[in-house]
Amino acid sequence: MDKSDHLAFCSFLTKNFPLVNEHPDVAGLLRDPYILRNLGAAMASSFHDEGITKVIAPEARGPVLGALVATCLKAGLVLVRKEGRNHPGADQTITSEQTWTGERIRFLTRSFDLDESDRILVVDDWATTGNTIRVAKKFIDEIGASYIGSSVIVNKSDTQMLEALNVAWLVNFDDLV
Repeated sequence: MDKSDHLAFCSFLTKNFPLVNEHPDVAGLLRDPYILRNLGAAMASSFHDEGITKVIAPEARGPVLGALVATCLKAGLVLVRKEGRNHPGADQTITSEQTWTGERIRFLTRSFDLDESDRILVVDDWATTGNTIRVAKKFIDEIGASYIGSSVIVNKSDTQMLEALNVAWLVNFDDLV
């Protein structure tokens, strides 16, 4: 997706983002075939020239979005599951700081999914506190792989977090509500 197509798609998303009870509905985006067909390319566009080898996708919506982005980047997909979910071979547990809900979430990872040569992009639906992205980054750092950045659909965070974690986003929350 070239820059003008990316900007046009982001503008389209901002104008057509579905709302449920006046709240942006990321799951509703996936109903639209045009959005679904272009979402992965739009989320991947800021990282196309970064040599991404794996996309890490935290639950819950991350795995769907991560698969779209990984396909566009010709990269592998690595799942990070929430504790209590089935994740055969999980050998690490990483606990987040407080997320937007105010709770700390425990995530399960598998150390054999990454190696030191990997260049990783983290993909999720929202950036709010950045703590889910930080969990994935901690996993990456512990393996010795390279964290390149993160791509999300909705930005509801502050500039400091976005810069610290190199987060690219498609739409700003305040433009949707």
